[in-house]
Amino acid sequence: MPNFSSKILGNSMSALTAQQALITNTSNNIANVNTPGYTRREISLLNRSDATSMQSSLVFGTGVEVGTIRRITSAFLENAVRDAASRQGLASVGNDYLGRVENVFSLTGPQDTVGSTLNNFFAAVNNVAVNPSSLDDRLVLMQRGEDLVNAIKLTYNTIATAQTELDNQVPLELAQVNEYTKQIASLNDLIRRRQTSNIPAVDELDQRDALLNKLAEKISFTAVEMENGMMNVSLSNGFPIVSGTTSRSLGFTYNPSFAGASLPPSLEGRTLGYITYDFGSENAPSHLDLTKTIKGGMGTLGGILQLRGYADVTNTSAFEADGSLVTIASRIESLTRSLLTDVNETYLGLDEDPGTPGLQSSAGDLVGQAPDVFGLFDFDYSGVKDADGNGIPSAADLLASGLPNFSSYLRFAIKDPERFAAASDNDATVGNTEFPRGDGQNASALAAVKQQIRTFNSGTFSLTGTFDELYSSTVNFVGTVKSRAETDVSVARAAQVSAQTKRDELSSVSLDEEFANLIKYQKAFQASARLIRTASEMLDQLISLI
Repeated sequence: MPNFSSKILGNSMSALTAQQALITNTSNNIANVNTPGYTRREISLLNRSDATSMQSSLVFGTGVEVGTIRRITSAFLENAVRDAASRQGLASVGNDYLGRVENVFSLTGPQDTVGSTLNNFFAAVNNVAVNPSSLDDRLVLMQRGEDLVNAIKLTYNTIATAQTELDNQVPLELAQVNEYTKQIASLNDLIRRRQTSNIPAVDELDQRDALLNKLAEKISFTAVEMENGMMNVSLSNGFPIVSGTTSRSLGFTYNPSFAGASLPPSLEGRTLGYITYDFGSENAPSHLDLTKTIKGGMGTLGGILQLRGYADVTNTSAFEADGSLVTIASRIESLTRSLLTDVNETYLGLDEDPGTPGLQSSAGDLVGQAPDVFGLFDFDYSGVKDADGNGIPSAADLLASGLPNFSSYLRFAIKDPERFAAASDNDATVGNTEFPRGDGQNASALAAVKQQIRTFNSGTFSLTGTFDELYSSTVNFVGTVKSRAETDVSVARAAQVSAQTKRDELSSVSLDEEFANLIKYQKAFQASARLIRTASEMLDQLISLI
C-alpha cells in the first residue's frame, strides 16, 4: 500500500524550500530596484519525478525542485542600448565644439566677423579712392585693415585651438577605454570559472554589461559571447581589444613607427597624435595605426577624431587632413592667402618697366614711394619673403617660408596713413613715375578686387568665386554642420531613451510585479505549510486507529 502521507510531507517540504527561494530572489530584486545596471533575476522551478511510481498506476511525483537563477535580458535590446549610447557620444562632441566655432561666424554676436570686417575694409579703400588726399579716410582704412586681420586671426585661432583641445582629449578617452577593456577581461575570467563550476555568474554578467555600455559611449565595437560565457570585443576592422581573459591597451603617440622623419603639422603648427597598438618593444616600437578605424565609428572618440581630423603621414600641410575643423580652417586660410597674393599683387599695380626683370610697381603713396612686395598684407616671418625675387607675391613665396599657416601670422603692413599707395603712375615714360596726391586710381582698382572672381585654394579645398561668395559658403557650411550636429543630438537622445525604455520593460525591476509575486509566493508557502499540518494530522489519525 503506498505511503501517501510521506509523499504529502515530501512534496510540502520541497514546496516550502522552493517558495523560500522564490521569496528570497524577489527580495533581492526589490532591494536592487534602483541599482544601476541591475538586471531582474528569475528562478526556474522543475517538477521532480518519482522513479518508483513507474511501478504503479498512480504517478504523483515527488514535489518541486529549485532550478537555476537567470537574468531576464535580451542581447538584441542590450546591443540597441549600446548603439544608442555610441550615437549619443558621437553627436554630443560635435554639437559642443561646433557651437564654439559657430560663435565666431555669428551675424548677431558682439564681435566683428571676417565677413563684416572684409566689407568694412573694402568700403574704406573705396573712400580713399574717392578722396585720396584725406588723412582721416586713410586712418580709417588702417583701422579697418587691422580689424580684418584681427578677425581672421581670431576665427582661425579659435578653430585651431579647438583642434588642439580635441587632440589632447584623445589620450584621456583612451585611458578610460583601456580601463574598461581590462575590467571586461577580468570579468570574463570570473564568468568562465563560475560557469565551469556550474555556478551562475549573474552579478558578474551585470557588471560586464554595464562596462560594455560605458565602452560603447567611447568607441564602436563588436561584442561576441562565447560558449564558455566570455565576451570577445573587436573594433570594426577585426582588431581584438578583448580576447577572452586578455585585453589589449591602445596607445597614443606623436612618433608612430610607420611615419617618416617628420609628420604633417596641425592647424596650430604642432602635430596630431595617432591611436595605435604597439606590437614591438619599448626600445623598438612597431605601431599598428587604428586612428582611421576608430574615427570611422561612433562614440566620443569617433566624434573627436571626425572633428579633429586625421592627417596621413604623407601629407605636407595641415590642410590636407580631413575633419570638419580642418575644412572650416582651410576656407579661412584660403582667404588669407588670397589677401597675401592676389590683393597684394593688385595693390602693386601694373609693371612699370616690363623690360626690367621683376615687377616694378606702378603704385605710389603720398610721399612718392612704391609699396613693397607684401606692402598691404604681410606676415610675420624673419626670412626672405619674395623667395623667387620676381617682385610678385605668389603662393610659391608663401610655401617657401615653411610656415604651417598664414592666418595666425597675418598682419596689416601699413602703419603710416601716408604710405597707403592710392595713386597710379601718371608718367607715361618708362622708368619715370609721378603720383599726384589727388589720384586714387590704384585704390579704385583695389576696391574692385572684392567683386572679382578668383580661385581660392588651401590644401584640398578649392573654390572659384568672389570674396563674398567664399565667406558666404563658409558661413553656410558651418551653419549646416552645426545644424546637423544639433539634429543628431536630438535624434540620438530620442533613440537612447527609446532603447533604454524597451530594455527596462524587459530587464528592469517592476515593484508592482514583484509585490504581486511576493503575495503569490507567500500564499504558496502558507499552503505548503498547511499541507504539512494536514499530512501530520492524517498520520496521527492512522496511528490512533491501529
